[in-house]
Order: sequence, then C-alpha cells, then structure tokens
Amino acid sequence: MSGQTLGLNRLAGVLLLVSGFAASLAVAQSPPIDQQKQSPSKRDAKKQVLPLDPLTADDRGLADKIAREDPRVRELLGDRPQLVSIALLFLKPEHEESAAPTKPVAIDRHAEVLFRREDEVGVRAVVNLSKRTVVSAERVTSMELPLTPEDISQAAKLALADVELRSALGDELKSYAAAAEAPDARTKQFAITGLRLFSKGEDDPCTKHRCVQLMFRRGRDYLSDTTVWVDLTERHVYVERGKNETH
Repeated sequence: MSGQTLGLNRLAGVLLLVSGFAASLAVAQSPPIDQQKQSPSKRDAKKQVLPLDPLTADDRGLADKIAREDPRVRELLGDRPQLVSIALLFLKPEHEESAAPTKPVAIDRHAEVLFRREDEVGVRAVVNLSKRTVVSAERVTSMELPLTPEDISQAAKLALADVELRSALGDELKSYAAAAEAPDARTKQFAITGLRLFSKGEDDPCTKHRCVQLMFRRGRDYLSDTTVWVDLTERHVYVERGKNETH
C-alpha cells in the first residue's frame, strides 16, 4: 500500500470519528422526545403564577364567581347588581414574621371586585384567588366607584336623545350616534368621551349622584359652544349652549 493511500485512509477515519462524536453530542443535547412533542400551551401551563402577574380573563371570571357566591356579598348586593371592575390587589401575608424566614413565604393572589347596586350603593369584595375565598365584603358609596365605559355609553345615548343637543349637533347627529355605539370610538373621526363629575354643593345633584360630563370630538376639534353633562342616577341631561342658554 502506498503512503498516499495510507494517508487518505487515516484522514477518512478521522473524519468518521469526528462526525460520529458530533452526532452523539447532538443527541445528548437534544430534549427528550416527550418534551419535543409537548405543545407550548402545556409547557406554559406548568409555569408558576406569581402574585403580581396580571389578571387573565379566567382570573377575572373566577373572582366574579367567587364574590357572587359568597353569602356576605349576596346579602349586600341585592337584586340585579352591575359589575364595575375587577383589579389585582396585593396584600401582605397575614402572619408575616419580623425576622427573616428560613424558607420562602407563600403569597396568595388577591383581586378587588367592585359592584354597583340599583340604588347606586357600591359593594367591594376582596377575593383570595389562591384559596378561592372572600376575605372581606363591605358597602362603599357611589362616589368611590370608578367610571366605566358602559357609563359613558349610557350617558351618550341619553344625551343624543335630548332635543337641545340634537339641534346643536345638526347633520352630524348620526355620526355621533354611531360613535356612541363603537367601543373604539376614540380612534374614529367622531368620538364621544366623558369624565366623572364631582361636586360639594348642597344643591348640586352631582354631590350624591353619579354624573358624567360628555365631550364631542370631530377630528381634532371639540364641540366648544355646548356643554353637556348627564345625571346617570336620575337619567337627566343638562345642555348649556353659550353663556346664556340652558336646557
């Protein structure tokens, strides 16, 4: 056998050895077959949920269900309550030790659930999502309840039925009526937005009632010569045109 042939055989052997080692390394580093076949949703489901992770749609549904089934909350709610909001709530562990603990302290996830009754009284329930229990339930005033998109939509519909406002809007009435129905109206050419009104005046209905001031936008311009605010408690619309006209 010539020296050239021997050299080629040695080189082929080295290449075969290297390729075999690379293949065994790739097999060793690749995940087990059962993990490869496992869907991403199942892998994600095994992730631990942390106390401050945002609430999911399932979390909100669970918090609402737990609150409504609690006897204390049912007694406070009365008939046909309206869900106002569900928000993540962070509470420290009840028996938190002053000294450094020897092992991590488990922190439960909580949610604050707000309802509004027909008489405008609010109900606040604190729900422990980890233990599926209601920690506390109490009444709150209507003033303590945040304004919801449904409130603005209701106020807009009441206002658009007002004769004085219909006269002020003219031919653009239909465009604003469509905006009142659209949840993404803020991005449209016509939009109706609102702010919660508060008052301390003894004779002002907004001292005790839930009131909304509406703003009508067309493009970049707002309806400036007409002021509209709605008493949602009494379902009454107030329209002020200019400085001297009031309806």
